[in-house]
Amino acid sequence: MPANKEAYLRYHIIDACISSKYKPYPSMQDIIDACSEKLGKQFNVSTIQKDIKAMKEDELLNYHAPIKYSKSHEGYYYTDKDFTIKMVNLSENDIDTLKTAVDILSNYSKMNVSTNFANAVDKILASVKENFPEKGRAKRIIQTDTTENHHGFEFFDFFIDAIKRKLPVSFIHYSYSNRAFKSNIIHPYFLKEFKNNWYIIGFSEQHQEIRTFGLDRVYDPIKLNRSFHDDTEGVADMYFKNIYGVYPIKGRKVEKVVFKTSPLMADYINAHPIHSSQTKPHEYARGVTVFTLNIIPSFELLNLFMSYSHSLEVDSPLWFKQLLTTNIAKAHRIYED
Repeated sequence: MPANKEAYLRYHIIDACISSKYKPYPSMQDIIDACSEKLGKQFNVSTIQKDIKAMKEDELLNYHAPIKYSKSHEGYYYTDKDFTIKMVNLSENDIDTLKTAVDILSNYSKMNVSTNFANAVDKILASVKENFPEKGRAKRIIQTDTTENHHGFEFFDFFIDAIKRKLPVSFIHYSYSNRAFKSNIIHPYFLKEFKNNWYIIGFSEQHQEIRTFGLDRVYDPIKLNRSFHDDTEGVADMYFKNIYGVYPIKGRKVEKVVFKTSPLMADYINAHPIHSSQTKPHEYARGVTVFTLNIIPSFELLNLFMSYSHSLEVDSPLWFKQLLTTNIAKAHRIYED
C-alpha cells in the first residue's frame, strides 16, 4: 500500500480514536493498537507522533487539528469537542475545484442514465450549493457532450441489478439493419459507454457467444429466475479491452493494424491515442508517421478511419485495408450521384 495512502488511513483512525465519545482520551498505545488492528501491521510511537504533528501543522493537509495531551487523563483529546477531520474546512482553492467538479456532475445528471445516479448527484449539488453559495459566477463554465432522454436509459438501473444478482434477462431487440424486432435472452456481464451511447454486453443464448446490444434498441426487458451462464474466465472483460468501440468485426481476433498519417493527423493521434496498444514505430523526415494498434478490428474503428481517410492510409492487414477502400468507394458513389 502506498505510504501516502496508508498515512491518510491512519489520520482517520487517529481522528476516530480521539473523537470517540465511548472511550475518550486514548493513550498512545490505544492509538497504535487501533492502527495495527485496522491496517494489519505494527506501528511504532514515532510514526504516530509524526501523524499527530502532521494533523496539527501540515498546511497541505489543512486539518489544523486541535490535538492536546491531557496529563491527568494520560491521553489525547480535541480542544474543540466538535472537531473531526471529516468536517475540516476547505481552502478557497479546494472550494473552487469542488465547484468545477459539480459543474461536470450537473451535466451528467441530466442524462437520465439512472434514477439512483441522478438522485445521488442532486444530493451532492444541493449540499455544495448550501455550504458554498455562488459569489459572482453568473453561469456554468463547463459543458460536457451529453444527450438527454435517449431511449434505453430508463433500463440502466434494471440491468445494473440484473448484473449484480446474476440474473438472465429476456428482452425485445430492434435491429436497425434488418428493420425487425427479435426476442433475446442474455446473461448480462457489464454495461459499456461509447460515444455517449450505452450498451449491455453478455452471453446471448440465441447466438451462443458474447454479444453486444445497444440500450436504445432494447424493449420490455424481464429478469428470469433461471441458472446464469457466468463469465468465469473473464473473457468478456478481456475481449473488450482489446477493441475500439463495441462491435467487433465477426470472426476476427487481435491483430496488428498498421497505418500512416499526414503530419497534422499524426499530431492529433499522438495527443488522442485511439487505443492503449498504440505505438509509433516510425516517423519520416517530412512528418508522415507510421502507427500500429494491437487490436480486434471493429466497425467503430472502420468508421473512424473512414472519417480520417483524407489524411490516413491503412497498410495492413490487407483485408481491413480492402474493406476500408470498398466503403470509401461506396460513399464516393453516393456523392457522385
